[in-house]
Amino acid sequence: MNFPSTIYEFVRQQEVVFGQDIEVLENWNWNMKEHIRTSMLFKHGKFKTATNTLETKDPFKNVVYPILNLRYRAEDIDVKDIVFYVNDETKDHLSLLVKKYHEEVYAKEHQLDTFFDEAKEEKIDFGGVLIRKAKSGPQYEPMESIAFCDQTDLLSGPIGFKQFYSPDQLYEMEKQGWGNVKNGANVTVDELITLAENKKQQETNKGYKNTTPGKYIEIYRVHGSLPIQYLKDDGDQNERYVRQFHILGFYKGESGKDEGVTLYKAQEYENPFKTHLSGKKIRNRALAYGGVEELFDTQIWTNFSEIKKKDMLEAASKVIFQTADEAYAARNKIKDMENLEITVTRDGTAITQVPTGSPNIRLFNEWIREWEVQGRFTSGATEAILGVQPSAGTPFRSLQLQAVESHGLHDYRRGKYATFIEEIYRDWILPDIARELSQGKKFFAILNADELEYVVNRMEQNAWENHKKERVLSGELVFEAQKYEFQRMWRERFLRRGNRQPFELLKDELKDVPLKVQVNISGKQQNLSLMVDKFVNVLRQMLATYNPQTRTFAIFDDPRMVKIFSKIIEQSGLNPVDFGVNASVPSLGTERALATEPLQELTKTQPGASGNKRELMNV
Repeated sequence: MNFPSTIYEFVRQQEVVFGQDIEVLENWNWNMKEHIRTSMLFKHGKFKTATNTLETKDPFKNVVYPILNLRYRAEDIDVKDIVFYVNDETKDHLSLLVKKYHEEVYAKEHQLDTFFDEAKEEKIDFGGVLIRKAKSGPQYEPMESIAFCDQTDLLSGPIGFKQFYSPDQLYEMEKQGWGNVKNGANVTVDELITLAENKKQQETNKGYKNTTPGKYIEIYRVHGSLPIQYLKDDGDQNERYVRQFHILGFYKGESGKDEGVTLYKAQEYENPFKTHLSGKKIRNRALAYGGVEELFDTQIWTNFSEIKKKDMLEAASKVIFQTADEAYAARNKIKDMENLEITVTRDGTAITQVPTGSPNIRLFNEWIREWEVQGRFTSGATEAILGVQPSAGTPFRSLQLQAVESHGLHDYRRGKYATFIEEIYRDWILPDIARELSQGKKFFAILNADELEYVVNRMEQNAWENHKKERVLSGELVFEAQKYEFQRMWRERFLRRGNRQPFELLKDELKDVPLKVQVNISGKQQNLSLMVDKFVNVLRQMLATYNPQTRTFAIFDDPRMVKIFSKIIEQSGLNPVDFGVNASVPSLGTERALATEPLQELTKTQPGASGNKRELMNV
């Protein structure tokens, strides 16, 4: 590739190239800029070429946006789906602290929930999303802000982004070193604002200028492997290319031509971008088969039919009369006649209405319906999950099954997105969290029922062990029978504080401790009504084995029955661990029954001891 002599000429040159088509296959040309433009127009209910004003607007029946909204919901991933754990047996208890710190502190400070949603919508709309590593956390780059890139592979060549900054926004960027000569700037922020025009003129695809009041400065951000001369004038000629980063501004010179200036430039030591392609990947294309692109034909032909229907309705709404009396129209003005007024025609003639209605409008309705069904089928948006009223007589169970099966395609796409999220966490977020936690942190977190039970069980056991040590060191006796009463009272006092609890990680407590992460998306999209039915069926199996005399469930007391019950739970799509089911371990009811036996042994008196003394526990 032949590079121009300056970075400014390179940017302008690549913008022109970015507007040209590339060949994907024989007889298939594609342009990324046009793809992004068309996707945005169709998503928001706008025509590609026709006038979109309300006065002259043809009907646009938006079939794209409802299906996109369905995909946004069906392929969603939230922060609560991210599962952290410490990959060290001796420090596994810290997993909960890391998890809650991520949910309650890190995710909120870095707005990860918003990032997940924006990245998800971007990759669904256009067939891909571009993520950048920033100081404030991972950020997605809007596709419409791309000024140029390699249209065959987003990350294989230099990439530039075009944005408009107001003076206030530029002054904020001074905090990051923009306009500082130490960072390679050849103009200050103040100087660039002075040079900029007192209006924003953004050129549109048709060459028009969008003009807005106030100063808005055209800023380009360029990343990539470029000639070293772009970075420093005295660069080593043997090192021809180096990864670098530029912040450039453009303004109109005295001759009317664009003049470029540099606000910031530096060497990059790693690629700050990651990309994820959603949908079917296409060779020789930077973006996959996008969610809007899937519906291009559906939207085009639906609009065609709606426009033809509108023309038919306009024709049918006209009332036109015909008569053989040639002089009738000159003698009478029908539109000025009063109601019940009598009119006279020549002998042997009559006045009749010209039929203008079209008997073929039903065909257009059928045509539109067929295209809508095709669009839903392509995008996996069946009536069951769209919330559309089913046809009369549709069995409820059949509708439930359709809803579950329809989520298959969305779960597949969601799984691919989850893998991408794990990669971002593994490469960018986990090191950042570990670095923050190694400094020591104090924070409050809200615990759910399972987390609160886990914390209480651990802490009450530790409290009892500490209590025993203190009593023994004080020369007092400690009995096993005291344990349950102590733990009960301790638990009651602890739970009075509610589920909002303080946490603290000590400095360097997690230093060099390996952290792991996974995105838990299993079963999230299961149909709620089906889940309720499954729980009810499992509950019936449990209640059928209840013994009111022992107040236990026989199904948990027999390992053989536990194994069968575990299979029932698995076949219901539920997790046996959530029910505390393990065929190799006695159940909770058995464990409590056995726990009473040692207490009877403790009532035996020790040799030489008084009758009310019990055997001292080993501490």
